[in-house]
Amino acid sequence: MNHLISVMLIALLLPAAGEQKKALPPPLSTLVNTEREFASASLREGIRASFMKYFADDGVSISPRPHLYKETMLKTPPLAHPLAKTLYWEPILADVSSSGDLGYTMGPASLKDSAKQNSPQWYGFYFTVWKMQDDGNWKVSVDVGTNSTNVVEKYFGQQTSPAIHATFKTRVVAAGGKAASGELIALDKAFLQTVTTGGVRGAYQKLLDVHACAMRDGLVPITGKDAILAYLVKGTALRSLEPMRAEVSQAGDMGYTYGAYRMNKNANDPSGYYVRVWHKDAKRKWVIAVEVATPAQ
Repeated sequence: MNHLISVMLIALLLPAAGEQKKALPPPLSTLVNTEREFASASLREGIRASFMKYFADDGVSISPRPHLYKETMLKTPPLAHPLAKTLYWEPILADVSSSGDLGYTMGPASLKDSAKQNSPQWYGFYFTVWKMQDDGNWKVSVDVGTNSTNVVEKYFGQQTSPAIHATFKTRVVAAGGKAASGELIALDKAFLQTVTTGGVRGAYQKLLDVHACAMRDGLVPITGKDAILAYLVKGTALRSLEPMRAEVSQAGDMGYTYGAYRMNKNANDPSGYYVRVWHKDAKRKWVIAVEVATPAQ
């Protein structure tokens, strides 16, 4: 990525100074505050303890492959020095469904292992899908991250910006549930056929929201449909998708899928794993708001 494109992407993602002063709507501010409390707990209590507190019982971490975080940790001996590794992150972009039960946050993250001498600082971007629990608390449903460079330092200290398409209405029960989740699973499964018949650009052209965000290893998040299309047509688009789970908000206006992807449909092993957040556009059509892809390790 050349310097000009990098600067343009940073400008697109960071909110303008005037916008940062606006208060977030209540449903979104609750989610963002929970995210910030989570990040603070990570510094105070350690990564494992904070993740155990804020992950749902069925919460999935995609690191390096999808697994139930709590189940995995219960089988893993704790570190002798839980605060030796410090993980910190901040939300700079967030959205929540109109029913207030499903949302996501995204932002810069850094990891330092002080137990290892001369250990380099890790930088990247995290992406978390949150689900409101029966007790009224937000818990992590899916968590994934991408590697980057120290350019993420430019993103720390920013106030959180709401996604441009976000809407905030009275909580209502509508077209969510298993049927809507099945629609998203079907869209992911049919994606290879869409690419085959219409090409990469044509497939993403139909599905991307105009304000969509794409996250890939080694890059800052790419924002805006045109910028994403310019990047994906270079051969970096996902093709064959194998969804593992989908959930949709009660209002039926936001949902997510995650699973494995293959750049070559005939490959034996997955190329990596993806997370997609979908929302309904003005015509009540499902479009991709965020697509995250991380290679298998």
